[in-house]
Amino acid sequence: MLPTEFHFRIFDQRIVVRCRDPRFNDLLLVNYQAFRQSEDAAADMDYTVEGSDDGGFRVRRGDQIALEQENDPALPYLFIYGFEKLLTIDLQRRRPDLYFVHSAALAYGDRVTMIVAESGTGKSTTAWALLSHGFDYLSDELAVLEPESCAVHAYPHALCLKTPPPGPYPLPETVTRTERTLHVPVADLPGRTVFDPRALGAIVFLQRSAGADPPRCTRVSPAEASARLYANTLNALAHPAKGLEAAVSIASAVPAYLLEAGELRATCELIADLRAGG
Repeated sequence: MLPTEFHFRIFDQRIVVRCRDPRFNDLLLVNYQAFRQSEDAAADMDYTVEGSDDGGFRVRRGDQIALEQENDPALPYLFIYGFEKLLTIDLQRRRPDLYFVHSAALAYGDRVTMIVAESGTGKSTTAWALLSHGFDYLSDELAVLEPESCAVHAYPHALCLKTPPPGPYPLPETVTRTERTLHVPVADLPGRTVFDPRALGAIVFLQRSAGADPPRCTRVSPAEASARLYANTLNALAHPAKGLEAAVSIASAVPAYLLEAGELRATCELIADLRAGG
């Protein structure tokens, strides 16, 4: 069987993925459709996806095995989670000039709001709901910045949720489900998708608090914002002074807020009001 060949372009890197296992074709297409391009040049990054003898899979980077997984009931989830992590790490290596932060990135007008939070805090759910409150989509989990200009590059893969969102934010019928995640195609997001770099306008550090109903938002100092941003940086060691100078520069350039999230609609309205007034 001939492999299905996908060509993507992410952060000016040309990427080819040859999928020899049709179980994963749809997942690759759904997750990276917004990056797809026609074959027009040699690849900067080259991957081959293939099944293994036990029913699992392998991902080769060139001739080397970069990722391997034995058969498992949650194989689709493990594939897309593992491949996304591999791809993100390789992009960091290819683009050490960029500053990678574990953060959603949404545009309000011509400015980007970063929603920075640890995994499991509700960052992607908040990003999904904000698309119904006037925000446009850059990413739900990866903010990639130019440290000097604070321009934020888009990473619009399919928006990924662990559970259906509450309240008046239903998912489209086109959502792709794995055993542990739900993936909303970029074409079916409520807001527009941003592809060009946009200037950073604000940083919101999201955290959950049992008593934060209604949600509460407070301005934080550049020093606190720098520390919180640095804790969520993925490639700090690729930058001078181990990335600390870049964190301070970014956090000092725009207002930063600590948001104790509450009910989802109220949380989104608070963020929308914050940006509209900013």
